[in-house]
This record gives sequence, structure tokens and C-alpha cells, in this order.
Amino acid sequence: MIKLKDILNEKNEAVNISGNVKWSNPEAKQFAVNAVSQVAKEIGKAQQRAVSVFTSDMKNNKYDNMDLSKAISTGSLKNASPSKRDILSALYYDIRDRFNKYGRRKKN
Repeated sequence: MIKLKDILNEKNEAVNISGNVKWSNPEAKQFAVNAVSQVAKEIGKAQQRAVSVFTSDMKNNKYDNMDLSKAISTGSLKNASPSKRDILSALYYDIRDRFNKYGRRKKN
């Protein structure tokens, strides 16, 4: 049986480099650290914009949180690659409580 922990560890192996690898030079280290910091800020801004789109649509009753979850998991692949879908899924689960507040389904 495959465990979720094993899958997550496999994904992180590409990013985690053992401590034995040295920087090519001090300038490269600084440039790389600055680039990662800059990209992290841009990703944070994009996440904030995505959350604002989702929450504003839910406030306007265009869809609810269950519809959003279903769209992320089964929507058209031409609109979102699997890696983007993983990011959206992680974003959804990080802030699902906020989505649940706005997107409650009505009882029939």
C-alpha cells in the first residue's frame, strides 16, 4: 500500500539537496537566495489574487465550495496542468474554512 507520506517525500526529493553539495561561488549563492525570495513573494501575491477571485464569486453565489473543489479536481486539463491543479488543490485545503463560510450549500 502506498502511503501519502512516501508520495510527499518523493516530490520533495527533487528540491532537497544533501548538505554535501557546495555553492559554485558566493555570488551564485546570493543570487539564488534572492531569486527564490523574489519568486516566493510573487507566488504569494498570485495566491492572494486567486483566493480573492474564489471568495468574491462565492459571495456572489456563482458557485459553492463543493463546486470549486470538484472543478479543481476534475476540470478541463487544457485550462490547468496537473502541477497547477496540485497547487490549486493545496491552496483550497489551506483556506477551506474561509471557503466553507461563504459557500455553504442550502438544504433542499
